[in-house]
Amino acid sequence: MQESYKISPRQLLMLVTLVTIGDSVLVLPGMTAALAKQDAWISVLIGLVVGLLNIMLLIAVGKLYRNQSFFTFVDQTVGRVLGTIITLSFICYTLFSAGAHVMEIGDFVGTHLLVSTPRFAIQLLFVIVIMFGVSLGLQTVAESAEIYFVWFFFFFGLLMITLLPQVEMSRIQPVFENGWMPILQGSTAAFAFPFSELVIFMAVLPFVSPIQKRMRSFFLGTLLGGIVLFIIMVMCILVLGAEQTSRHFYPTYVLIKQLKLGDFIQRLEAIIAVIWFIAVSVKITLYCLFFHLGIRHVFRIDNFKVLIFPYIVLLMVMSTIFSPNMIVYGDIIAKYWPFYDFTYSIGVPLVLLCGNLIRKKWLNQN
Repeated sequence: MQESYKISPRQLLMLVTLVTIGDSVLVLPGMTAALAKQDAWISVLIGLVVGLLNIMLLIAVGKLYRNQSFFTFVDQTVGRVLGTIITLSFICYTLFSAGAHVMEIGDFVGTHLLVSTPRFAIQLLFVIVIMFGVSLGLQTVAESAEIYFVWFFFFFGLLMITLLPQVEMSRIQPVFENGWMPILQGSTAAFAFPFSELVIFMAVLPFVSPIQKRMRSFFLGTLLGGIVLFIIMVMCILVLGAEQTSRHFYPTYVLIKQLKLGDFIQRLEAIIAVIWFIAVSVKITLYCLFFHLGIRHVFRIDNFKVLIFPYIVLLMVMSTIFSPNMIVYGDIIAKYWPFYDFTYSIGVPLVLLCGNLIRKKWLNQN
């Protein structure tokens, strides 16, 4: 285990919180409101509860390999051949997810902030910064997250408090207008994007010391991130209304644009952009670290830095070809992507739990 990869439970909590928030801070309210309307806050609450149950499943798997590499544990549980297939599949999953996030960055910055700048240039600059963080190791990323964490919650709390005068409770009514089905449909997205993607921390857990506190930090980080998303969803409904929230791909950005302090403090939406950059950059960095750890295990590569340039190329290609436009992309992530997430956050952990149980019984019989 490399020294540059060791982190504390406190740092793990901060990383999990920021990754949970990730791109969901901007994208999730619109998708959920489109399905559940003014009851979207209930969908997010259900998603949080189910997400915490999913984290308990991941924790149960994490306790089986403690200080051992996650990928080594996969090989020992299901065999080298099947384990390699699962690991390669996991690697592709993280590459696709990171590419989708980079695409979102290019669209958001190119649409709202740097309108005249080519999106390819925006994405390339962001990816280079991410790769620089990956080359420095997990410990450096975690130490950076400690700095981000404080400023993130300072700006988040400031924005939410200043939005309170624009809250109208009538916008959240009537509750359960369309019954439970739209709420449950909205909760699928509310569970998948923030919480299912935390499966990437399965590769990070062995690097957390002391091991006695890492599972608690994993759970608390998820809970804290989920609370932040719940607050954002509630504020979008109470300030913008369900219809206005569902019309926008980035409703949280539109929400903050409503905020003006007198005639001299305006354009505060840049703050939410900074908050989003912080969260999504940490998330993509963790995806990249998972990818590199998996590749090193499968192909027995000692110096992972030789993979950085090829990964930049792969990531840029994926962000370009992932979807022809954001309308198609929105349809993909709303209808199909949650089930892709469920495969790795629920399906694979269950396979590993069952495989470990069968393996232990077989060893005891012999």
